[in-house]
Amino acid sequence: MYRVLIVDDEEPVLDSFSFMLKEYATDFVLAGKARNGYEALNTIHELHPDVVFMDINIPGMDGLKVIDSVHEQYPQMVFVLSTAYERFDLAQRAIPLGVHAYLVKPISKKVFISTLEDIKAKLMKNRPLGLLEKKDAILAQFFNDVTHRGLSNDQIELYAETLGIGSRYGCICIVEIEEHNEKTLVEIASRISLKYFCLFSARNNRGLYFVGGQHESNELKAYLSGIMTQCVSPETETVIGVGGTETLENLAASYTSALHDLLKNKTDEQVLYRERVRIVQIRKKIGYVPKDELTNLFVSYVDELFEYYELPVVKCKMAVLFNLLLDDLVNYYKDTELVPHCEPVEQELMNNSSAEDIKRWGLDYFENLLDMFSEKRNSAMPLPLLKAINYIKDHYAEPIQLSTVADAVLVSPAYLSRIFTEYLSTPFVDYVTDLRISEAQRLIKTTNMNIKEIGIAVGYGDANYFSKCFKKYTGYTPTDYLETARNT
Repeated sequence: MYRVLIVDDEEPVLDSFSFMLKEYATDFVLAGKARNGYEALNTIHELHPDVVFMDINIPGMDGLKVIDSVHEQYPQMVFVLSTAYERFDLAQRAIPLGVHAYLVKPISKKVFISTLEDIKAKLMKNRPLGLLEKKDAILAQFFNDVTHRGLSNDQIELYAETLGIGSRYGCICIVEIEEHNEKTLVEIASRISLKYFCLFSARNNRGLYFVGGQHESNELKAYLSGIMTQCVSPETETVIGVGGTETLENLAASYTSALHDLLKNKTDEQVLYRERVRIVQIRKKIGYVPKDELTNLFVSYVDELFEYYELPVVKCKMAVLFNLLLDDLVNYYKDTELVPHCEPVEQELMNNSSAEDIKRWGLDYFENLLDMFSEKRNSAMPLPLLKAINYIKDHYAEPIQLSTVADAVLVSPAYLSRIFTEYLSTPFVDYVTDLRISEAQRLIKTTNMNIKEIGIAVGYGDANYFSKCFKKYTGYTPTDYLETARNT
């Protein structure tokens, strides 16, 4: 993600640019806003954005003077000038400063997005090959170190230089959202960055945030709570954990206290719901999605079990999950014979007496199961069909056609249509409709969404067509089904 700073003294312009950045731009995220020259100068030094949209006529120091003050210090930073009037003299002054573009307000969405695309090409061309990937890897390693161990002086120097950390102090915040939405977690990071230096990593339904500097936990939590009301609907359950300020060497302690704060704010119902979601995700995806994704999901599930429970309870819950997966394997493929290393689960678990032993044994056992599922499913169905099923499950809420899915899995529509009928005994259209109506039934039973919202959530923008399809498959109109489901 490239980080963008917007500098303008007009609130409508700030709001317009922020909206277009959030809704239409890819690979760009809002890092912050500034309303005058001095604030812009301070924010550039604090946040080190990749891109700056700079109004020329701002209070205090004008935009060109701000750029003149910083462009030699940040040669890779891209500046875009904006002004209400096209003036040749200002354009001439901008040329030696290396300004990327000179835009005349009002700036349309087309021009704004086109400018960003040009900037992205420029940034990718100017940066050494692999730098972005290296930075992403270092960011991931930073959060891995923070959540598992302390930081050495050498690590701190590396992270400070690569990630732009300018303070020897900081704290960790954790945000957990009921439904996984990485875009929302990114938006939270962007809003934190409006006031503080922030680094971010998403892990399943959780966002991990490093906030640089020294802060009062209550003040930071209040600020974060305010952000949540802006980014997340009131119906979506969220939990926040804020750790205390620590030196970078001891940042792992801040993560531990943030985790303790998060767990303290969770109800037993929320804990159990999250467990059920994890189990459903694993059972639904096993054999269909890449092995690394399933492994990460399993490791996350086990780590969270150890957050909530003592060792004996963790063993019992892991045994339940493995037995469910073994049952799924046998029920999916009647000819499956369990090999010796996959049974008995309970006895194997009891032989391990430490958390590390349990995690290591559990991961080995789970990877054996992954191999068995993949082998059986790949032999039972063609790989393009498996990929198509997984694609449909991820995209059924969008306009989806046979040709769309065929392009996604790199086969012809005719071939995909044939294997759907041959292996699943159902046409492609009926499979998608059945999936959508089943999900609509679930939403009617388990949420307070109205019929129109449910139709949109499962891919039907036309309420009348949704009602027609629903009645054809269930025998009820959505309204009748809702009244029956919610009154029983």
